[in-house]
Amino acid sequence: MALSATLPTAARFYDGVRPVAWPVQVRATPAELVASLADGRVVLRWPTAEIEVASDAEHEPHALLVCARNPGTRLAIEDDALRQSLAELGGNLSRAANRRPRIAPALGGVVAARAVTIGAMAFAAEMLPNVVAPFVPHAWQRPLGDSVVASMTGDMPKCTGIEGQQALQKLIDRLQQVSTYERRIDVTVVQNPVVNAFAVPGGRLIVFSGLIDKASGPEEVAGVLAHEVGHVVHHHSMKGLLRAYGFDMLMKLVTGGYSSDVQTLGGAGGVLLALRHSREAEREADHTALELMDKLGMRADGLSTFFGKLLEMQNKPPQGDKDKQPPADPTGKPRDAAEEMGILSTHPPTLERLEATKRPATGAPAMTEREWKALRTICR
Repeated sequence: MALSATLPTAARFYDGVRPVAWPVQVRATPAELVASLADGRVVLRWPTAEIEVASDAEHEPHALLVCARNPGTRLAIEDDALRQSLAELGGNLSRAANRRPRIAPALGGVVAARAVTIGAMAFAAEMLPNVVAPFVPHAWQRPLGDSVVASMTGDMPKCTGIEGQQALQKLIDRLQQVSTYERRIDVTVVQNPVVNAFAVPGGRLIVFSGLIDKASGPEEVAGVLAHEVGHVVHHHSMKGLLRAYGFDMLMKLVTGGYSSDVQTLGGAGGVLLALRHSREAEREADHTALELMDKLGMRADGLSTFFGKLLEMQNKPPQGDKDKQPPADPTGKPRDAAEEMGILSTHPPTLERLEATKRPATGAPAMTEREWKALRTICR
């Protein structure tokens, strides 16, 4: 069986480097799935058997496909017909199709009553993690965080430059000491060209080397890490996992009721989906980042300049086609992936965040020149 998308918006491709969605056409067989741009250039080629559906087809407006061969790369299938065709290939892709229950009109009253009940339960399920997460013992959070890190970083080499690690940990320690989080926050750098950093339960931060390589200076790194410390302070990662998997599942995982391997939670793709933060959480982490840097008297303009860099990256063509520019916005505004996706995006519009976090280029440097140089070479 061979499939092809007939609509340019049937699927969107994320390369894991730039936070921008590229319209692609999809062709799939029982052996492989191929996505290509409108000009025919192939941007991904995945073995069908290795593809995971990292979203709930009953509640998500699209099927989010991931593959362990290309960490960070995602394919969002938005067209219902294409989702159904992919599901017919079987295996993991069977979850790509919509599952819409058909209820007879005669049951309308029963459905309405159940809807009220389900709505109340959903509200409780949404709010309860916010209350419970701060009280989950650190001794339980830490092994869970370790499992999440192992699943998401896989075989990525760790960056172990001693002076660079010391410089980065010193920065994190300073941010933590002026926060409300009472435990030490540990940071690890792994070799990955993706511009990214994330927090997991137990006070752990993971930084991809791409963030350090692309940063214009220590202020941008400090701004991003202060944002991640904000996620730790507000227990956003623990709230996300509780919301996705429930208290009982996670506690059995960390206390031996299930395998200690986080794959029990449905694979790295599912964990990545659970760790996505809401727009409110992202704004809260941005605000906390600025508060922490202000308390330290640290130069705090790096977060907004980093958002500016994200906008620049979104407006560059995919790798391998440097001469072709992305479609221009008819209003003349730069493309903003978060804004384009509207409610489908978990992040606020990048331009909004840039404006909200603007600060003057004043204050003490985040690092000394020697520390910054050591950090830049931490993976060598």
